[in-house]
Amino acid sequence: MMNEMLSNSLMFQLSKYTFQSKKLKRGHHKGGHRSTKSGTSLDFSDYRSYQPGDDLRQIDWNVYARTNKHYIKRFLDEQELVVSVYLDCTNSMTIPPQKWKMASGLAASLGYLSLTSDDRVGIFPIGSETHPFSYKKGRAFSNRLVQYVENVKPNNGPETFSESVQQLIQPKSSFSIVISDLLEPVEMVKSAFKKMQAYKQELYVIQILSAEEVSPNYQGDLELVDSETNDITNVSMNSTVKRHYQQSIQKHKEEILKFCHERGINFITCQANHSIEEIIFNRLTSIGWIH
Repeated sequence: MMNEMLSNSLMFQLSKYTFQSKKLKRGHHKGGHRSTKSGTSLDFSDYRSYQPGDDLRQIDWNVYARTNKHYIKRFLDEQELVVSVYLDCTNSMTIPPQKWKMASGLAASLGYLSLTSDDRVGIFPIGSETHPFSYKKGRAFSNRLVQYVENVKPNNGPETFSESVQQLIQPKSSFSIVISDLLEPVEMVKSAFKKMQAYKQELYVIQILSAEEVSPNYQGDLELVDSETNDITNVSMNSTVKRHYQQSIQKHKEEILKFCHERGINFITCQANHSIEEIIFNRLTSIGWIH
């Protein structure tokens, strides 16, 4: 099936990769994650109810014969990886348009990768009125996820990502991915990340910035409008002002990077004019996020 957002060749490549969790390692079963703490794949733990997307081969038919209900066997060393993707849909992500295209494309790609690895995946559009993509598991839902992300609508309101995401943190998530420009006060970003980490989940952060945000090429007297608050600032753009701006945004990035490093949060910055393939298959593989 062809999706406008992801090409067939990209989806084929994505299906060959899995997330590399620090706390969990994959077992021998396709898409399974193995705990580093105890057991072998032969150590039976308990049963759980069958859920759409589960491998039918793992149903215990003996239990079904007795109860007329479908149950899946669980083992001590197998843990399901629950992946939550938090996509920043606030207004700043739409300016310029290629930033939103990159952010939504990464959300769709990483969600697709997770589902084809047999992980359980949810997409949470932060700041959007679009309802979340509730957790699904299995390759059968991969195209539906991509279509969902393609239809997510960014918000033109005054919401901030850091405040809004704290209302949608998923406590049961084991692996959380944040996709945002993070162009908010650093203390607000730190507060959101601290709250997410309080639920003992691995946190992976992808900051996306446009070329104009990294190095603006504007000249002369300008009236700048904040894309989220609509506040207006008059600026005479010259080399000195541009240099101060670049120093400020670099300091902002470095503060977030330092905070993430100190707290064991995985963090990278990407430019919106790069390709999704370059970010996923070069950047993320080289730093060990996926393999």
